[in-house]
Amino acid sequence: MTKRRLGTLAGGLLVGWLTAGCGAEPAQEQVASQEQPLAEAPQRAPALENLEFIPSEMPSSATPGLIRARLAEGEKATRFLLTGDDGKELVLSDDGFNGDEKAGDGLFSGFGIVNLDEHRKTQERIAAFQKESTEPLTVATFQDRVLVRETALVPLPSDVFAPGRPIPLPSTGIARAVVPNKSLIINHPSVVGDPTRTWDPCTRTGNPNGVWTFKHLMTEMANTAAPAPAFTERWLRQWLTTQSVNGRPVQARSAMATQILNAWPRLSTGELDLARSPFKLVAIVNRLDLGRGSRGPYGTSGAGELRFVFSVMTSMTCSRPYEGFLVIFEYGVPQNQCLQVKSWAQAWTGLSNPLLALGSSAYNTQLQNLTQQVVLRNKAPGKPNGSAINQVRTNEIMLSTPWWEMREFRLFSTAANPRHFTTTAVPGHLSEHVTVRTPFDPFNNSTTLTNFLTTHNAPILNGTHDVPLDYGTTPNFLGAFPQMATNTFIWNAPNLGSVPNGFNARHKFSLNTCTGCHAGETRTDFTHVGVSGALSPFLAAGMTNVNNPYNVTDPVSGQVRSFFEIRERAQHLDSAAHQSCLIRSLDQSVAFVH
Repeated sequence: MTKRRLGTLAGGLLVGWLTAGCGAEPAQEQVASQEQPLAEAPQRAPALENLEFIPSEMPSSATPGLIRARLAEGEKATRFLLTGDDGKELVLSDDGFNGDEKAGDGLFSGFGIVNLDEHRKTQERIAAFQKESTEPLTVATFQDRVLVRETALVPLPSDVFAPGRPIPLPSTGIARAVVPNKSLIINHPSVVGDPTRTWDPCTRTGNPNGVWTFKHLMTEMANTAAPAPAFTERWLRQWLTTQSVNGRPVQARSAMATQILNAWPRLSTGELDLARSPFKLVAIVNRLDLGRGSRGPYGTSGAGELRFVFSVMTSMTCSRPYEGFLVIFEYGVPQNQCLQVKSWAQAWTGLSNPLLALGSSAYNTQLQNLTQQVVLRNKAPGKPNGSAINQVRTNEIMLSTPWWEMREFRLFSTAANPRHFTTTAVPGHLSEHVTVRTPFDPFNNSTTLTNFLTTHNAPILNGTHDVPLDYGTTPNFLGAFPQMATNTFIWNAPNLGSVPNGFNARHKFSLNTCTGCHAGETRTDFTHVGVSGALSPFLAAGMTNVNNPYNVTDPVSGQVRSFFEIRERAQHLDSAAHQSCLIRSLDQSVAFVH
């Protein structure tokens, strides 16, 4: 932004400042000081508490004016970048220059463009939903998936949209506008069993080359790294030998041969026949919420993940599906710019259209148009194989009872830290990887974990912690192949009373592990999407009514927590689809990865 542009806006805002009650007219030297160029490079956007805008002209789709923000609690900055609604970066500072009224008052200011026409439409939309609703309309605030606050959602008065008037720019999502089983978690038989797009290994019907088949996803992921059958078999054979990940052994599960590989039909060449794979699609999941607050360009959110959940169906599991083996393909949606993310969100909310029947030919076509934007080869040129895949996760009890075991695989690149991968990793292939935020199992109920909860207390409580490869003098801390013997499994530690806010820190740490999330912390029987596509109560509670809570009693402290997982996902999806890029700056980073 040029110095002349800053000066023009500053002059146009003088009347606005007076109207807003911000004090007497600034002296000429103050106005001049507001045109001073920035002395140092601004940082990317921190988390924000709120935003407001003072227009200098009549509201339009590209209104110039003064944007003001306060940082969220605990955040620090001198100046930072955001994205205006014109797609251009803008600088907010608290130094008394470039539109900032008073240095050091905690109110960051800068000039930019806001689409007030869109903001007015949001108010009209709120009013329309209020009129249709028999219950008060609210917007919820969540912390680690728990509802902590509800705020009445009321439209702004129309007269606030005038030059010189401060206009609040809150993040607003109407969760009830989203139909969860059409736009969030799709497990309807007419979708996951679409005969033109999927393959059913039990009935041997469908299209083995369909766009939602295991074969299609593996072929596109392999790209030119290897023929897809060899790429697939090399991945599965990792269960047949003991692997070493982060310096510790991952024991073989030899039933991979007897249960899956030996029963898989092969071509005359001896290769796996991917057209007759035993993997049956059971769900397609939109996880746009995982991109929330991911600090994309100038503070905007990302598009999160797209997931496909498959269940292994053998001659045994077709009739006894509880002996399960689930595979989850988790793709990072390659939409990074704010307007791209907004368009992506709008396409998903479009699936909630009441005129579009779930599982109809029109619905499935629209869904296919979305999924193909992500899964096709070379959609993410900067990632291994050009694939958008982030990771492939498995959750199974088929290969060895009585333990459910989880594993994580990623495409290996020589640029990666080799300690994150098995020592047998090969570039371009799915290779066993450490399991995010989950230590090796022997550290459960240990003093090492007590110490970790203490030394990492603040980031654990605010959801920004990570689990490192090594912890202090303890090597090989971050784990692989976490196991769950019972559905009451949790991560616990002795002497929690010595840990600041110890019970809450324990819960948040455990909830953010793979195993805690799939067992005791959410009262879940090992899978959130089951081998037949059924959802855990943690997810199912909000699928028919997003306002339904799912209450879980903490197994250690006895505290009852009310989870609204689907409501949180729906609210963010609606907000991302219907609000401006600037307002996306308010999105708070998610504390979870699952």
